[in-house]
Amino acid sequence: MQLVNVVTVFALLLTALCGCEESLVRRQSLTARADGFVPNPPPDDVGGYTHLPGGQSYPTIVQQTFIPSDPLFAHTKCLTWRIEWPNYPAGTDPNTIPTVFRLSNGSLYSFGYLNGLTPSNTYKTNFNLFHNAQLETASTLWDELIHTFGNGEYMESTWFNETSYSAKTIEGWVKERPGLFEEKWVDNNQQPPVYQQGDIFLFKLLEQNRYGGIRIVSMTPRIIEVYLAVPNN
Repeated sequence: MQLVNVVTVFALLLTALCGCEESLVRRQSLTARADGFVPNPPPDDVGGYTHLPGGQSYPTIVQQTFIPSDPLFAHTKCLTWRIEWPNYPAGTDPNTIPTVFRLSNGSLYSFGYLNGLTPSNTYKTNFNLFHNAQLETASTLWDELIHTFGNGEYMESTWFNETSYSAKTIEGWVKERPGLFEEKWVDNNQQPPVYQQGDIFLFKLLEQNRYGGIRIVSMTPRIIEVYLAVPNN
């Protein structure tokens, strides 16, 4: 009888653990691919990305906007992007991989592509996502980008902080309380943080005084979600 009880308890524990894991996967799926998602096409000129070995190399970007159902919090909405990079072959030139994100249009650009354009294109970008598995504001990518400052042009700076809030909690902010990205922000900037699977970071756009989050969903393939709280005008 004692052996039966031990086996029963073990089975219940295993079921509970499996249920938790399954529910986390479902939450990821809901956050990433909820009904009404809009796939972002690559920029008009993707700088030869499709000519890399291994076929189509421009990441898949799924965009969606969440507006809180409670009118009390609906003055702020959340823009979201789920970005999935292909597995690039060994030896792929890092300068050709789309990695610098622009929040205003939800697009990614490679270092090589931006360095071949006029400086104003670089000044409109915000931060690095893929390169070196590291988050870094574009304004400090001096070794990778030619046009990080000069001519008195405006370039947004971004601060990052890793958070211990769970994926489920962040999902709640995204869908129902995007204003919490600002309320929970603490000014103890980490520059530039290296990430691993499961990490979640909060970020602040210093000049615009806007707030959001970045979630490292997977490393292989690389999947990252970006969230930005904005006024719901």
